[in-house]
Amino acid sequence: MRRPSLIACEHNIGGWKTAQLFCTLALVLASAAIARADFEAGKRAYEQGDYATALKELTPLAEQGNAEAQVLLGLMHFEGQGVPRDPSQALKWYKAAAEQGNPEGQLQLGVIYLMGIGVARNTPQALKLLKLSADQGTRDAQVFLGLAYRNLQDAPRDFIQAYMWFHLAALQSDPLAPKQRDDLERLMTPDQVAKAQGLAAAWKSVFSTKVPFRRNKYFE
Repeated sequence: MRRPSLIACEHNIGGWKTAQLFCTLALVLASAAIARADFEAGKRAYEQGDYATALKELTPLAEQGNAEAQVLLGLMHFEGQGVPRDPSQALKWYKAAAEQGNPEGQLQLGVIYLMGIGVARNTPQALKLLKLSADQGTRDAQVFLGLAYRNLQDAPRDFIQAYMWFHLAALQSDPLAPKQRDDLERLMTPDQVAKAQGLAAAWKSVFSTKVPFRRNKYFE
């Protein structure tokens, strides 16, 4: 049976402009479905350790701007999975994904800038990227923000911000966050703890209604 979306491309439904719109929409939907199927095939191959197939499936998608494929390619280049380890290529793909607002791309690019892996350390940019990811509910980014605000030497330490992000990650059952938060609490005044908890509650009221809490899906 032929798909109705493609049939619509062949008939003038309410005039030429309407037919053109249906045709364009059908092509977009068909292309999106094919791209999704290719990505799922690439992701499945990656998870099975079949990096050659993953590379074959994901590279064209990444080059066409698929942010999820770009993140996985970045990971493969960073870890040397199926390709020579190349932090510069990882940076390229993470940056491409991050520029599209992809939270995994923002997280990984933020970590690269935070640690200075293959690039000069850039703490302000790292914190900006990690916050963008954390605000989309990525608990790994929330933990990294907590660690950064607690331990960084090249930026002002902020125990209140650190506690807030550890607390939000703990609410997502992150295994590291509760101990980090509780250890930090011993160094804080009751007023500081109350302020940090208030900031966490305010964050939840704004962001948790917009995006679901979630773990980074590629880095368990």
